[in-house]
Parts: sequence; structure tokens; C-alpha cells
Amino acid sequence: INAQATILGITPTAPKFKKHVEFFSAFSYAVINNRKEVRSKFKPGINIGLQYATRSWFSWSAEYTYFFKHNSSPGFVNIIAWNAELNGICAFRMATSKLNFRFVFGLCYLNWAGTFVGPSVNDNNTWYAGKKIEQEWLGANLGFGFEYPFGKNIKYFIDCRSRFATEKFDIISISDTSFIAGVKWYLPSDKSAVSSSSNSRKKKNHKGRFGIYKWPNKR
Repeated sequence: INAQATILGITPTAPKFKKHVEFFSAFSYAVINNRKEVRSKFKPGINIGLQYATRSWFSWSAEYTYFFKHNSSPGFVNIIAWNAELNGICAFRMATSKLNFRFVFGLCYLNWAGTFVGPSVNDNNTWYAGKKIEQEWLGANLGFGFEYPFGKNIKYFIDCRSRFATEKFDIISISDTSFIAGVKWYLPSDKSAVSSSSNSRKKKNHKGRFGIYKWPNKR
């Protein structure tokens, strides 16, 4: 159709963007709270959220990430942590490809708790074996990634993000780094199919004085 339109001198137009909500779930692999988990390895977690697209290139995202219970050596066992985030996401198509480049920025809240078993790595004499240490802080997110559409309403995405925070208003530094990969799904808000089908039914049926009758089919 586009080729015929080009020959006839008609410029095909892109479909009009409509605001919509996207649902997503992802797998997270992150270094968590490097102020407490010194020399920590990457830990697995689950990421879920909602994304509201206000422009073809911009959307707001509310996310929650839960990290599975784990240990960190030296220092802590039975660590439980989770993140809540509010992000802005800019997505730009790369040349003529369907692949989009994503830039992520926003705010995050980190909740972290673990049982101290020693040895201490920060010369804190108030910590003893078996003491539960808790921490929560507000921070900022920065990251980048890619997304690729699969079908009409599914997208795959992968991000690399860093979270910046300060403890007791000291130096601002990277609190954790994560890789997030998952799938987004959304329900198209195009009502043209519904309206066209309803119009066709109106054309087929007609209400007269003696009831509803159908127009005869054309031969």
C-alpha cells in the first residue's frame, strides 16, 4: 500500500500516537547497598511495574523490586531488601530500526535489613553478632538500555541502572548497580475497530414503525 501511495504521489502518514498504560515484569541482577555489603556479588530479584506513555518518546514508570533473601560475606546473613522507584523514561528509535534506545532517570527508595555476624569492616563498636542492622534511604536513578517490539503490544527491554545515595548526608556515591531484563505488555487504545464495527451494524439494521428489519444484501 505504501509503495502504491508513493507512486501516486501520496505521502503515507504514521499512525497517530495515543496515551496508554504498559505493564511489565522483569528479572533483576544487582549489587545491593555497597555501604553494608562490602565486596558484594550480584544478587537476583524480581521487578514489576506500570508505565504510562504520555508521548511517543516519553513515559512515566512506577516500579517495585524485591531481592531474594541472601547472605553477604563478610558481615551479614538473612538480608532482605527492596526498592521502590519513580522514573522518567525517554525512548528514541535508532535510525530506521525498530530498536529503541532508553534513557532512565528518577528517584528511588531503598529498604535494607540484615543480621550482623562479623567481622566488622567499619570499626563500629556498637555492632555485635546477632544484631539486626536496618537501613533506608532516598536516592537518584540513572541508567540506559534498549527495547525492541515483538508483535503489536509486546516489547522486550534491558536496562543497566545505577542508584546514587548518601548515608548521614556524607559523600553521594553509587549505592547499587543493577541489570534489569523483562517484557512489557500493553492494550492498544485504538477504538477505530470498535467504532467501524458498530457503524456497520447500524447500517445493516434499521428500526421502523413496525419493528426492526434488515436491509437486503446487495447482489
